[in-house]
Amino acid sequence: MNITFSHIWLILIFSVFTLNGYAQGKRISGILTDEDNMPIPGVTVSEINTQNGTVTDFDGNYSLTLGNADSKVKFSSIGFISQTIDINEGSVYDISLKEDLQQLSEVVVVGYGQVKREDLTGSISTVDTEPLEDIPANSIERVLQGRVAGLQISTPSQDPGAGATVRIRGGSSLRGSNSPLVVVDGFPLGDAGDLKQINPADIERVEVLKDASASAIYGSRGANGVIIITTKTAKAGKTEIRIQQQLTSSHFTSEVDLWRDPVLLAQISNEGRSNGGFQPLYIGAENSTGIYYPSVSQLQSGDWPYSTNWDDLVFRSPFSNNTTFSVVSGSDKTSFNLSGNYYTDNGVYIDDDYKKGGYNLRVKHDVFDNLTIRVSNILTKGKRNYNGGLAYYRNPIFPIYDDNGDYYLIGTNDYSHPVAISENRLDESKTIDVISSASIEWQAIPSLKFTQQLNYKYGASLQDQYYPDLYTEGGDFNNGAAYINNFEGNNFASSTYANFDKRLEKHNLGATAGFTYESYLSRTSSLGAFDFVNETLNNENLGAGNPELNQVSNGKTETELISGIFRFNYGYNDRYLATFTSRVDGSSKFGVNNKYAFFPSGALSWKAHEEEFIKQLKTFNQLKFRASYGVSGNQGISPYQTLSRYGVSKYYDNGSFVTAIGPGYEVGRTGQNGIEVLWGGIPNPDLKWETTSQLDIGLDASFFDDRLRVTFDYYDKHTSDLLRQRILTLSSGYDRILVNDG
Repeated sequence: MNITFSHIWLILIFSVFTLNGYAQGKRISGILTDEDNMPIPGVTVSEINTQNGTVTDFDGNYSLTLGNADSKVKFSSIGFISQTIDINEGSVYDISLKEDLQQLSEVVVVGYGQVKREDLTGSISTVDTEPLEDIPANSIERVLQGRVAGLQISTPSQDPGAGATVRIRGGSSLRGSNSPLVVVDGFPLGDAGDLKQINPADIERVEVLKDASASAIYGSRGANGVIIITTKTAKAGKTEIRIQQQLTSSHFTSEVDLWRDPVLLAQISNEGRSNGGFQPLYIGAENSTGIYYPSVSQLQSGDWPYSTNWDDLVFRSPFSNNTTFSVVSGSDKTSFNLSGNYYTDNGVYIDDDYKKGGYNLRVKHDVFDNLTIRVSNILTKGKRNYNGGLAYYRNPIFPIYDDNGDYYLIGTNDYSHPVAISENRLDESKTIDVISSASIEWQAIPSLKFTQQLNYKYGASLQDQYYPDLYTEGGDFNNGAAYINNFEGNNFASSTYANFDKRLEKHNLGATAGFTYESYLSRTSSLGAFDFVNETLNNENLGAGNPELNQVSNGKTETELISGIFRFNYGYNDRYLATFTSRVDGSSKFGVNNKYAFFPSGALSWKAHEEEFIKQLKTFNQLKFRASYGVSGNQGISPYQTLSRYGVSKYYDNGSFVTAIGPGYEVGRTGQNGIEVLWGGIPNPDLKWETTSQLDIGLDASFFDDRLRVTFDYYDKHTSDLLRQRILTLSSGYDRILVNDG
């Protein structure tokens, strides 16, 4: 059976329009009020085991036609305890809902669990994501800029689709990674900075874990802090369809500062060359390279007919597009979110573009009252065409084309003609990313929940490049140069853990324990061909190049990380809080001497606003003092540094190239134009984790019914066993080795 998109849209439209009227059954109505007999707007009224539902109006009134006269109806709203009633012979049901004090106390997502904000002992900031939905951006990092104290986000490039540099409380490593870990719905995706796979409009909340007490649960991946992202979930008894279209136009605030008077340009050029003892250029004759330069008088009289504003050709006022649609629906048992996004980002240079499209599907199903299954799948495809850095500064006296309609070139080595480069050079890349997740939650008893989550991420990219014989330096030197670069990455992660939460009179006990496993496999390949017989197919026919000049390289990387996690929370009399967290990591990146590491942390907190003498001040809604100290690690280095590595080198001997394989490989270059090769590859079995310890002392206060919140943190961050490259003596035969020294 073939199902087309038109069928799907008809089904969706039909289901929406028939949501409240698919059956002509009993009609009920009433008003929803709180304990003070005040009406509650926006309460979800849903018929159990169906998608039939409605919401109360501003005055708390509702009306619903039931599909079954003997149905049960559920009334639910954020901040109130849900209530379910049996429908009998009556038709009017006025309901009073009680406030859910536990729900009203904001819940914050932490590593492998949740905690009420007022019970936090670590330094964690929550980002209000509602304003972020209307900000067009290719990644979540860009919209977080300036929204969290201690979170620094910079954009070193304004190129379309460019990533960002993200730091939490500065850097902590010289050679390793300084980017915080990003966790999306429990899946540790990797370093922050280029999270294009998640549409910002799909995000429900963002938590930023800043101190060691909060991030130590992520061990070797938490030294630089953690950003936890939770995507949206549907609400029971409610269906929403949303379409959002955003168009953004960018313009230069002023004209580009260029020399636009060719007469004055020629006069000053001639004067400068004469003062330097050189022949002036603008004399109405050809120079030594055969290029004709008009005289000053020709430019003044208009006899020279050409005047080109190259910046008008090179630059543009780009438009960017962000289109999002979403379908959200849920019953008391099952809910799903389906969203799609198409995003384009055009640069200020012509043909310098980025675009991506994808979807996000999440499904949640309550198999039983105590057993929940969640599955999700995200797919994103992107395309980037690189055309930046064009020569907008070209001499305005030169035209775009000559009298024959060919590109007007300033000599045989003119590699800066912007139109020629834009129309003949190929430089583009295509990407695809798939992120899938499945989890099962079992509430064994009210105080104990088990969670098993499996995650998989696949990413691939293909880069095509061709530099033609004319117009580009690389192509001219090689009679055409073509490249094809491939990347493929596979990331699997599994986490199994249990959460315990119990209150015994004045004592609150909480614990988290479990283990995680991660594996990563990547493969790369690079093909290069030169000296082409025919350039018609560009890099689509590498066989047209000179086979003796072909370049072929490929690589494979595998890493594994296994971890055990534990956290214990204790609270007394809802005033005094303590947290202890620990994690043991074992990484394949390190040798047998230091493969495993232990990362502990502890935190204390005092909720002073619960004390009677503070309450008598009638000033603070919240006043909490906290202190924490912990240790986390950093394994953000390339694998195989503890092993002896072999390299491949080619040298010319007796009329042909010879390939040699042996210990050592190229780790860099130095000298003028990189003429000197730096060699590495010596094993270091004692290589170990960088360790970052952090002390944090903080204060949280709120006033005026929580309308004003103040947070203060003092922290001292210290990293030991810093990874750096040590310079070796020439007699060793090597130049560099990675060591812990600092």
